[in-house]
Amino acid sequence: MPRNHGLRAQLLVQLCMTMLCPISSFVSPAQRLRATVMRAQLEPRVPTDSDDMVIAAARSVRTALEAGVARQTVELHIPLPPETSPEDLDPWPGGLPQIAEYALPLARECLRKAVKGGTTVQEVVLSKDDGCVQLYCQGETAKDDAMMILQPGAETFDELRQLDGAVGERLLVLVNPKIVGPQSLGLFQGAVSKDFFQGGSLRDKFPVTYCAQESSCRSEDVRLVHEYGKGWRAYYVDDAEFEGQNMISEGTILPLHDDPLDARPSYEELQELVIEKLKLPVYVRKMREAGEKGPR
Repeated sequence: MPRNHGLRAQLLVQLCMTMLCPISSFVSPAQRLRATVMRAQLEPRVPTDSDDMVIAAARSVRTALEAGVARQTVELHIPLPPETSPEDLDPWPGGLPQIAEYALPLARECLRKAVKGGTTVQEVVLSKDDGCVQLYCQGETAKDDAMMILQPGAETFDELRQLDGAVGERLLVLVNPKIVGPQSLGLFQGAVSKDFFQGGSLRDKFPVTYCAQESSCRSEDVRLVHEYGKGWRAYYVDDAEFEGQNMISEGTILPLHDDPLDARPSYEELQELVIEKLKLPVYVRKMREAGEKGPR
């Protein structure tokens, strides 16, 4: 099959619980040890660092592509800048362009690893203000060539739509998109967006094939992970220690449920998992722990 050089040149997230609940609601040291060992065996698992996350994301993208999924969304956790302090009201004062600085190396490596025979990744900035970048990686053959868009938003929807038509059956991945569906585009894209989304959402057209995200649910620090073919799994950070607002130890990541979930849990479903697993809110647990340790 001849390569399309023209295309290559063009493409580039209550103290209503009483303290009289039984002590058995806590996670004991023995339970924590068993859960830590179990977590190492669970799939999908929380990545140990950014490199581990990129490897898992690329593996998931390729697995999904081999199953015939050529339109995909990847949700990567972007580590905060090293200069971030707990007092910062906004850890990303530079907005989307600043986030893109840290996200782009991860997206670039994910694409390169996901593409069969992938080597050099070419890039074109679609919107500097939105930190939106288009990436292209040449594969072993023309059909292995792939495209990626980092942080596509409403302002770059036209480029997304055109690229979607141009790549045909080849891989197109969206990384951390900023649109969810037609409602993100306003009134002026009505007919065009209706044709593109076909009555659905972005996730319907570009299903999530990998996710590694941090969130807060009922004051718990939650990790949500997903790999294609392995389902969804939620974890919580059990024993992170704070001195004021400063986290002085990161804590132990433990599973919120036993079996992987078939679909992404909603916030309400995460709440139910947290309540079922932990019973007491985190501040009550910390108060009890402090009482058990006694005064310093």
